[in-house]
Amino acid sequence: MELENATTSLSPSLSSSPSPSSSPQPPTALQWVWLLQLVCAVLGLPANAFVLWLTGWRLRCRGLAIFIFSVAASDFLFLANSTLQIWTAAHGHRWPLGTPLCRLHRFLLDLAYYGGLFLLAAISLDRCLLLLAPLWYHCRRPARWPAGLCAAAWLLAGCCSAPGTASARASEVLPGLVVCRREWGRWTELLGWLEVALEGLLLPAGILLLCNGAALAVAAARRRRQRGGRLPARFQRLVAATLSGYLAIHLPFQLAQLLSHAFPRRFASLAYFAGLAFNVGSCLNPCLYLLLHSGACRRFARGDTGPAAPLPPGSVAPAPPPNPLPVPPGAATPLQLDTAAPVPPDATAPVPPGAPVPVPPSPPRPALPPP
Repeated sequence: MELENATTSLSPSLSSSPSPSSSPQPPTALQWVWLLQLVCAVLGLPANAFVLWLTGWRLRCRGLAIFIFSVAASDFLFLANSTLQIWTAAHGHRWPLGTPLCRLHRFLLDLAYYGGLFLLAAISLDRCLLLLAPLWYHCRRPARWPAGLCAAAWLLAGCCSAPGTASARASEVLPGLVVCRREWGRWTELLGWLEVALEGLLLPAGILLLCNGAALAVAAARRRRQRGGRLPARFQRLVAATLSGYLAIHLPFQLAQLLSHAFPRRFASLAYFAGLAFNVGSCLNPCLYLLLHSGACRRFARGDTGPAAPLPPGSVAPAPPPNPLPVPPGAATPLQLDTAAPVPPDATAPVPPGAPVPVPPSPPRPALPPP
């Protein structure tokens, strides 16, 4: 969330971005907002780093873990960029780093924001297909389907971040006051409305609400056919987490953007205060991840990561049973007396090749009678 100088925020025309990173803010907010960002960064960065380690290293990004890994990465990136805003607040809300770093900071901040929004839509689409086409999902779904959805979400987030990155620059709004902001010129109002419509009504929000609504409708219909059958607890937790995350953080910000564009003089700072929820949400989201993967967390607490989990680095695998050494040709083979089977008394021992075969004596001839 971009902290511009209070004097620039008094004029809505100087803040042209409807994203949570550059919404106009009142001067009184500058006294306490960086403290809130500092607390969220101190608590949220280690928590999201733990989720990244748990889902990426211990669970190997299998199944639902790859979605949680991607959303945790967007939260970690958002909070990491907020530390740069805290640094600028400590320097009087000035931007002394120049235009290239301003564009990089803007791109990473918008990428984290749009990435989290599109990843929620990807999770909703995945759960919707699980209920609408269960046979295809379990039998014919590509093995890299979750990874493909996450990659598409990040690609769309990068495309949405490109216009703001191209228009960002370090500009001097007052003598001695240089800030990092976006300048769209005469297209500010038109592009602002277009951005609000795309990010708030059509792409992520529409997919999220449509997919969750269809999934809940299909699940309710199957429950009625099964006469009181219950939905899976994991599915209920996932739908509740995605809907609560959108309704508590994204939807209020979208409404605040809409009001700030329709009535800029009356609701100029509303989007700024609504955008602060992204810092709080990025700090609290690891609790939702642990709720979704409670079974994996219990296995991790017991030290078990599943039957197919690979050995950690440095561990020693159990040695295989020793193989018998080969016997060189011509050497005498030792007899294993303890394992040799008893030879029956009437059995004939094998004769080695080249040894003389003993001839049994012929029976004596009977004596002939005298003539």
